[in-house]
Amino acid sequence: MRKVYSLITYLIAPLLPLYLKKRGKKNPAYLANWHERFAWKLTNPSSKPLIWLHSVSVGETRAMQKMVELITLNLPNYQILITTMTPTGRLTAQQLYPQALVHYIPYDISYAVKQFYQIFKPRLGIIMETEIWPNLIYWASNFSIPLYLVNARLSERSYRGYLRFRWAIMPILNQFSAILCQDHNSAQHFSQLGYQQPLETIGNTKFDLVIPLSTNSLIQSFQQWLAGRKIICFASTRDGEEELILDNLNLLTNVLYVFIPRHPERFSVVEELLIQRKISYQKRSQFQAIASTTQVLIGDSMGEMLAYYAVSYLAVIGGSFVECGGQNPIEAIFMGTPVVFGSSMFNFKQVAADCLSEGCAHQLTQINQLNNCLVDLLNDEAYYMNLKNNCNQFINKYQGASLKAFNYFSANLV
Repeated sequence: MRKVYSLITYLIAPLLPLYLKKRGKKNPAYLANWHERFAWKLTNPSSKPLIWLHSVSVGETRAMQKMVELITLNLPNYQILITTMTPTGRLTAQQLYPQALVHYIPYDISYAVKQFYQIFKPRLGIIMETEIWPNLIYWASNFSIPLYLVNARLSERSYRGYLRFRWAIMPILNQFSAILCQDHNSAQHFSQLGYQQPLETIGNTKFDLVIPLSTNSLIQSFQQWLAGRKIICFASTRDGEEELILDNLNLLTNVLYVFIPRHPERFSVVEELLIQRKISYQKRSQFQAIASTTQVLIGDSMGEMLAYYAVSYLAVIGGSFVECGGQNPIEAIFMGTPVVFGSSMFNFKQVAADCLSEGCAHQLTQINQLNNCLVDLLNDEAYYMNLKNNCNQFINKYQGASLKAFNYFSANLV
């Protein structure tokens, strides 16, 4: 099966530059450093042995923050290499981890993956969440590189999909040296699929956020900039969701609504929507004082999400009012901000259930409940303060997964 997969990847390889060119029309960042995606002209400037961590995009890159800190402090004889899939993930890694080498992960083509391993020769690899690339995993085993799937999650929906192709997936999955899961349900799903290597439940590393010093100074700047207005942040909204939200929202004059689309290429889409509806707006990238008449701020900046959360009265989690499975609510709660989300949270099912049971979140079953919910939370101070006070307890209860992961893989470091 892997040989068939490898043949397919070789056949589509000539089309990948066209794919990058197409993505580059929407986001020019996809055209930069494209050679890394094919493992061309790679160099390893470090004389130290490498510990390699891979994440897809921004959320997973932030989720490794405490682990990177632990490696830096406790394993100074090793160089950290971080790979990502997206430009936003790459930029986030560069901003958060100046001590690390940062690259794109090569496309899952045998020659590119082999070249990557030959150049960097990592002593071990840590794959965040559930990134399963057959050639990447197969050739790690051939180069005797232990791979650990950390912060792994396998939802009921994904499990049912994997179950249909278990015969093809399990020979790949079983090449991981260990899988360290976010929750017991994920661990049970991997076990039921037939995973035969060590399997542990350690919790979710996204609870172990480290707030950069730059974020603290940015928060102070935001507080002065946004003085006198309550902020409701619509975070990581997806295609079509902003329109749904605006259809079910009466904009209040004493509230500033911040819209932060999930993907940077959609900043202009949101701007056009506001123009069509004649809604007064400003853009963060303009770096201008917020006018009293401004109703909406477009958060078209990178690396500032924690600061937005910190100054917000409420955070409304995107991807939950359309069938996208929601986005991560932990970061907002970590910054002490209660969250509201819709019915589609299957990507964060356990986290959503936990923050609801711990009383720091409110879930809507229908989008038409949005306006009343926000008005109630703006006016009912006792209920709001109860949600806010529960945020810290929720985070403290679930922290510690990063240390467990570090202790596990560092004990097996050779």
